[in-house]
Amino acid sequence: MNIEEMLDRLGAVIGPPPDGVVPVPWELGPEVLGFQLPADYRAFADRYGMVSISGELHIYTPSAAPSPDIGQPLGFPGFLYCTTDPYGYTAMLAQAFADGDYDECPYPLFPAEGGLLKWGNNWNSDQFFWLMRGPDPDRWPVAAKFDSMRQWDLFEGGFLEFLLAAVTEQYLYHDDVVPGGISHIGDGRAYRLRGDWSKQLW
Repeated sequence: MNIEEMLDRLGAVIGPPPDGVVPVPWELGPEVLGFQLPADYRAFADRYGMVSISGELHIYTPSAAPSPDIGQPLGFPGFLYCTTDPYGYTAMLAQAFADGDYDECPYPLFPAEGGLLKWGNNWNSDQFFWLMRGPDPDRWPVAAKFDSMRQWDLFEGGFLEFLLAAVTEQYLYHDDVVPGGISHIGDGRAYRLRGDWSKQLW
């Protein structure tokens, strides 16, 4: 299944994309990040923007608009901040790995080679990452930290495969990714727009 087919299948579950999403200037990504983000994630972000699915699963995208989080930079550095925030949950995970507490965190965090790069979380404090394994971002699997169960799961597929499996209840821990399952918020949509490259609405 290609990216467009997966996006169409996703849309059948969560609803059509919002109008007027401002695309991210992905061509700037490699210069700032040192790498390009996965193609399926970029396609999702350009179609849907930054969203909260069923009020539970929050997917981040780069934004040039100021964040309500004090100290968070703009644009691509702001996206990295979700992983590198020295006072956030990911900092605790990085420290656990450094201390050898591999039950708490079995992987290093970006910018370590082969580290975790965060793309989302939910209200249960579960965290969702790419495991940056190898040079091809389109082959990065998804690593999920289920805080409530105190366990990790490595999904050997990309961002869209993981998201589609979760919302169609094909993923073993789908009810932990989107607690309570898919619920429609209005206008046939099961998500709220939280922003795009030009704005943040959190």
